[in-house]
Amino acid sequence: MRITDISILANETQAIEFDLHATSTKSRYIVRSVVGIDADEIIPKFYGFSKDGTKKFYDFKLKPREIVMRIVMNPRFNLNETYSEVRDTIYRAISSTRTGELELQFKSGGSTVARIFGYMTKLEVAHFSNVPELQITIACNDPILRGVTPVLYEASDLSDTNPVSVADNVSTAPHGFSMSLTFTASIATFTIQDKSTSPEWEFKIIPSSNFLVGDVLYFSSEFNRRELYINRSSTIIQLLDKIDPNSVWPTIFPVFNEFHFVNIASFDWNWLKFYAAHWGV
Repeated sequence: MRITDISILANETQAIEFDLHATSTKSRYIVRSVVGIDADEIIPKFYGFSKDGTKKFYDFKLKPREIVMRIVMNPRFNLNETYSEVRDTIYRAISSTRTGELELQFKSGGSTVARIFGYMTKLEVAHFSNVPELQITIACNDPILRGVTPVLYEASDLSDTNPVSVADNVSTAPHGFSMSLTFTASIATFTIQDKSTSPEWEFKIIPSSNFLVGDVLYFSSEFNRRELYINRSSTIIQLLDKIDPNSVWPTIFPVFNEFHFVNIASFDWNWLKFYAAHWGV
């Protein structure tokens, strides 16, 4: 991932912008270094076995991320700006909303390629240094850098026969996805698995009564947003408690993915989408 700029936003409003390659007198902040945007200490976490018990499944995770930026303050002296005024702009960003959450956007040539959310936990100032520097620390509970705009598969992009292929040539880390479909026939269960015969994993929904013609299923395995329900004649019916206990949540991995849907002829696609995910810069 190539990065040229970093912006800090509070409540979707840009508070501070850092040009990583700037030496221009127009730049109020010149970044000396950024630490904590790599993939430090990846931890494999066991979460289950394949259906035949021969393979172990691992979910790879990062610890909560701390991003530390060392910054040189560069006031606009032609506008009578002082070091204190430039520093106070960052102080104001610490808690400029009720949530206090900040959004860091990583840009390449003006386009935002990834973002991460966190809280400013330190602002350290070298008051008596010959170089007017400060250092900020932003703690991010979700350490994965995620795309801003979702990758969208329309109904026409998705196969109506197995396997259903989903490519992700942008991400470097696995991630969840969301999808919507409409049932065209009544079926008793809904199952996603990795292959048609002898699958290694499956995700199975067993509702209290059959899925009916016209039911719209909504599914999401995205981070911190797992959802599963149907819309039946404008009535929302939750299904999270109807997932088979041995189910494995479907995941999209970098590059190439194939999914097999049992009874794929019993529904029509509405859409499938996901946000790209990155271990680091």
